[in-house]
Amino acid sequence: MQILDTLARNLGQLREQRGLTLSGLSQRCGIAKSTLSGLESAQGNPKIETLWAIANALDTPFGQLVSGTSLGPVHIGDGQVAVRFIERTDDESGSSIESYRMHLAAGYTKQSAAHPPGVREKVVVTSGPMLVGDLLAPRVLNSGEVHSFPADVPHVYGAMGKPAQAVVFVEYPASAAPAGADLFCALEWPATAAAWEGVECMLMRVFIEVANGFGAMMLRFRGCRLQSAAALALLRDKLLSMDSASYRWPQSVLMGVDVEGPFLVVLPRYFAQAFAETDHPLGRTALGCRALVLAREAEADLISESRFVEDDLVSEHKVLQALGGECALKSGQLILPKTLKLLDRQAVVSVEPSTEAGAFSSRIQVEHYDAFELLHPAYARQVVAMAQDIVDFTPARQTVDIGTGPGLPLLMLQELLPDLKALAVEPDPVAYACLRINVEGREGISLHQGGFLELNLSDGQSKLITSVGASHHFNTAFMLQKARMLLKPGGVLSVADEFLPSFRDVESRNAALVRHHSAYILHVAAAMECCDLPRMDDLDYSLYRAFQQYLGQAVFLAEQGQSLAAVRLCRDLFAQVRQASLDKRPAHAVGAYVRFFWLELQAMVAGFDYEVECKTHVRRFLELAAGTGLELLRHRRVYATCGDQAHDGGTHVVTFRRRGA
Repeated sequence: MQILDTLARNLGQLREQRGLTLSGLSQRCGIAKSTLSGLESAQGNPKIETLWAIANALDTPFGQLVSGTSLGPVHIGDGQVAVRFIERTDDESGSSIESYRMHLAAGYTKQSAAHPPGVREKVVVTSGPMLVGDLLAPRVLNSGEVHSFPADVPHVYGAMGKPAQAVVFVEYPASAAPAGADLFCALEWPATAAAWEGVECMLMRVFIEVANGFGAMMLRFRGCRLQSAAALALLRDKLLSMDSASYRWPQSVLMGVDVEGPFLVVLPRYFAQAFAETDHPLGRTALGCRALVLAREAEADLISESRFVEDDLVSEHKVLQALGGECALKSGQLILPKTLKLLDRQAVVSVEPSTEAGAFSSRIQVEHYDAFELLHPAYARQVVAMAQDIVDFTPARQTVDIGTGPGLPLLMLQELLPDLKALAVEPDPVAYACLRINVEGREGISLHQGGFLELNLSDGQSKLITSVGASHHFNTAFMLQKARMLLKPGGVLSVADEFLPSFRDVESRNAALVRHHSAYILHVAAAMECCDLPRMDDLDYSLYRAFQQYLGQAVFLAEQGQSLAAVRLCRDLFAQVRQASLDKRPAHAVGAYVRFFWLELQAMVAGFDYEVECKTHVRRFLELAAGTGLELLRHRRVYATCGDQAHDGGTHVVTFRRRGA
């Protein structure tokens, strides 16, 4: 066939000009190496979509690949489309226009992937009607009508009830960027083993690029005729088949299905090294030693073997339960800690959420926080790091704990430091009610319901002040100043909290919020996908999938600078989950994690409004502390959410000393 001979010649020449091997081209276009080899040997029956994918991967206009050929009818799925290349015109500026004649069979719709940025199309319908344009907002054109549109988004052509024809003009500007597979790629849903081979080849490239420094990458699939659940199950099986028994990929892979079809988002993982010290005084007790072992184990995410035992998850010590749960999940076991309360306390806590501006319970569901925050990554690790700092920098064992909330971190801190006594300060009425229940019968903890800034203690007398997960609920600058007032010279302030990557305005802060909060959720969800999850069909499981679908896309958009679209997706997810009934006891472990996800999403959305959740970034926090007269003793990032630097987003523990004699 003339088309195969011409295509074979052009493909071989263009590939060699690019310096690509067949394997390299396969990785860029998602077409199996064996299929490409056949085409270069003038064998096969390529689809239009296959040829477009190859042209994009070669960074060349479609016409250069098929120049000198006439494409006869090419059958796709249950319909039929025929495309005939007419000509290519180049001008002195470097831009070019290609023209094609397209015929669509009655009732057939053809979806096309996005072209490189800046490419436009003009469609002149010669026989219609025909559906044309942006996939999300196409237009119906009758014979003789024209539609011009940006073609660097997914777009569609469809015959409306009877055969349709059109002339299509594709305009490539001189500045058009290559499509390739660098950030986003659309592939045909694989229907054969050879097609899956091509997809797996491209996925391998994407995995390696993200592992070696790329940001989020996304792959979409067109033309999938499976139900959403079946498509996701098949994708999950294919991904699991790519796993190695000996090695781990340093990224999170999320799946979803939306109006455009199935997709995968690959997100980089970042790693902390907060527990490198192997010989620390905290480890001289059996509990401290075990906590340090598990903390080191939890942060070494790429080590496949695990030294955790199920005894940790049923230990009487909450700090071991939380650390053991992290290590179990990392090793592919979805086991809940023994004392996870699972909403049993709701019948006891009858205090209404506060309606006061800035009150924790006005935006965060405190009963869920009390029950499920134990599942938060690094929740116990931050306490272990704080205990180390207290041991290293002060002999004091009497602390003012500010923003104690329901009190679990304080209880874990007291487990590690049994002689620690604390004044727990909590202003929110619901959180305080939970705190009273949780510390009942515990010695050494006294309670104060009220704001820290209004706390009536003698200035310059406190030797130790602690705060876990609360500094961003205050006016941070005022909180640091109040702490400095209360501390005696040489006194220590230790703060564990979540901090965003650096931002400079609302748009960059919102993008930081999306990336930061989503990371806690998506890292856990990616680990859960490696567990033996039961195939359930209930509300909790559908919400678990919804979190992956919405937040995977939102992070991808945030990393591409599209923060408004990312925020919109997160708010849409918030509205969907809010309508669900999550106040009942979850029926399975996935449901428990969904309720933790819901808490993190509440915090993210409150952060968009900068109400209750008023996070800053670490560099600014350190600047505020320095201006307050606090000397930095130690700073550690104990969990990394985004960014590869020590001051980027994540859970941090920062310890200061008040200057003075």
